[in-house]
Amino acid sequence: MGGFLGAGKTTLINKVAGKLTANGRKVAIINNDQGVDLVDTQYSRGKGFRTAEVLGGCFCCRFPDLLKNTREIVADEHPDMVLAEPVGSCTDLQATVVAPLRVLYRDEFTVAPLMVLVDSSRLSSDEIEAKSIGGYLRKHQIEEAEYVVLSKVDMISSARLQEMIDAVKSINPKAPVIAYSAITEKGLDEIVELVASDRRSAGAPVNVDYDTYADAEAELGWYNGQITFVTDRVDTYDLGNKVLRYLAEGYEPQDIAHAKVMIRSPVSAMKMSLIFSNLTTDGVTGSRYAQGDVQMLVNGRVVSSPEKLRSNVQAAVRRAMSEVGVSDYTYVDDCFSPGRPNPTHRMTEQDLSD
Repeated sequence: MGGFLGAGKTTLINKVAGKLTANGRKVAIINNDQGVDLVDTQYSRGKGFRTAEVLGGCFCCRFPDLLKNTREIVADEHPDMVLAEPVGSCTDLQATVVAPLRVLYRDEFTVAPLMVLVDSSRLSSDEIEAKSIGGYLRKHQIEEAEYVVLSKVDMISSARLQEMIDAVKSINPKAPVIAYSAITEKGLDEIVELVASDRRSAGAPVNVDYDTYADAEAELGWYNGQITFVTDRVDTYDLGNKVLRYLAEGYEPQDIAHAKVMIRSPVSAMKMSLIFSNLTTDGVTGSRYAQGDVQMLVNGRVVSSPEKLRSNVQAAVRRAMSEVGVSDYTYVDDCFSPGRPNPTHRMTEQDLSD
């Protein structure tokens, strides 16, 4: 399940996994990121799903790790299916992930059709016409999709939705389009049915300009941080909101591809996200107040130099922690821009037909 940063991949995967589990199917999840300390992994594990990580690069560049983790999950858990979520800035999945699994490991795995999420509330002519570097990447994701899920349709009008469907069809006429909302769960049953079916991938690689692809990934700064502290009581909503709002003060809204905070304690867990200027609470378990040993993970994917992003996140965390009355904490973080994609495999349409 691919798609650009902030399209709602993690939320959808967890909803699908929950529905399938309730129907007696055994599901595992593999998350993927350029860095470490992922909010999304902790979120999925908190919901009780067996979850593995492929870190330090996209599935395509870390294909041996993807294979190793999948094999381990299959051996340990014997799931009916594994739901894999690639890095949001990753594309060319048909050539570098789907085709190698179909051709080289056909005796081990059946590969489902590639599903790509597109945020309907953020899709614009820039993405459709690929006038920007980031637009080029988003357009290629749509081009190689076997199914396109238009997410967040609760945020747009019916007329706008039809415009978005027509726009997607202008890029990829073959891919069925599913309108989906995580809030109303419109389209969720259709997606679950697709995932649970025996339909197999029949897609083909799509040409991509790796120079433009590399430039698109390099536009983003990637921040991952882990803050730990001990407290008698802290309001997780207040703390998470402050961290993300203060981070947003340093950027134009359109520069924030996706920023996330997860705060966990023995009595609570809360995940919060910021996309553009839209802040949402994605999940809550237990009390809104954290107590005891607390871990706060902060992930940021922002159009920014790594140096500026790291400084801005650290300043936002310091300010927020001070305002909620926490002065004693440990802080470990990392910030960088992704390097040029260097896939382990890249197959052509001819490789699939041989």
